[in-house]
Amino acid sequence: MRLTTLRTAVAAAGAFLLAGAAALAAAPAASAAPATGAFSYEVTRGAGAYLDVPGTEITFDAAAGERSYLWSRNFATGPVDAVGKGDNIGNTFAIRCGTATGAALPAGTEGGAYWAANLVPPGETSLTAALRWVFVAPADGSYSCRLSIVSYSSIIVNGRTVTMRVPAGAELARQTAPVYNDMPRWTLPQGSGVIVAAGSTATTLGYTVTPTTGNRVSLYQDAALSTCMVNSDICSGGTSAHQGTVVETWVEAQPRTADGTPCGAPLTGPVSRWNITDAKHHQTAANTLTLTTAQLAGCPQVRTTLKVRNVSGNPVLIHDGHTSGTIARTHGAAITYTV
Repeated sequence: MRLTTLRTAVAAAGAFLLAGAAALAAAPAASAAPATGAFSYEVTRGAGAYLDVPGTEITFDAAAGERSYLWSRNFATGPVDAVGKGDNIGNTFAIRCGTATGAALPAGTEGGAYWAANLVPPGETSLTAALRWVFVAPADGSYSCRLSIVSYSSIIVNGRTVTMRVPAGAELARQTAPVYNDMPRWTLPQGSGVIVAAGSTATTLGYTVTPTTGNRVSLYQDAALSTCMVNSDICSGGTSAHQGTVVETWVEAQPRTADGTPCGAPLTGPVSRWNITDAKHHQTAANTLTLTTAQLAGCPQVRTTLKVRNVSGNPVLIHDGHTSGTIARTHGAAITYTV
């Protein structure tokens, strides 16, 4: 039985996020949970309920519509004892928010976002998540956000157990206005996911941003991708002629006038390449483009999109909508600030 979890193949992009997600501006986080101790837990055969990482919860008051930029730091996991080739372990990391009392958020309110990957030994011994998300308070009240994780694998059978550990130091950070301003966020709507064939490029996750304050705007677009392997139960078109997909992703920003007319040439961010093998199967592809307002050349708006190019191999699926708990799959945000 194969895993159907999100898996990542490129550590460099995760390292880029770890450096960039928390450094949009020079100011420190307005609040952060204290660094945690180590947290050990058991791998389950199937993806079960999230486990909250002790010590990572932040509780805060917020007015209706108030936005909080949240990101993880030092959030990793790995097996306590070494596992061997073929012992792939799925891991889904998440930022999850709710009311401080534990009551459910209003129906339809986004509750968080995930970053997920499959650990593929022996080449990989641990994975580090680079989570980022914008929480929007649905009403005046008290809220809490935390880091959560679940690990699962089909190797958990016939009494076998595998213990995973989140090392000490995991923490969740939060920043609000006026340090970070104009924090719109967006999620690829349910039904908008597409399958990208080899040799083609998809343009998706579009959103129009109107920066009003600050001299920098960081546009991030994080995509949940899956290779359509042969006999896949989530997407079609895969054949045994390929053992995965090579994908390139980047952010494109087209300055616009107030009426939506293109205003100057499009601006593009760094191109990241992802090798989503059958063993990896899924991939969280994270992308960031930071612009100065001077680069907009006086244009009041910028239309940001995500580009997904299937370089070679089987088709690749761009996931849409949310997982249970209204946790965002493919999502983006624009963070404006001053340096």
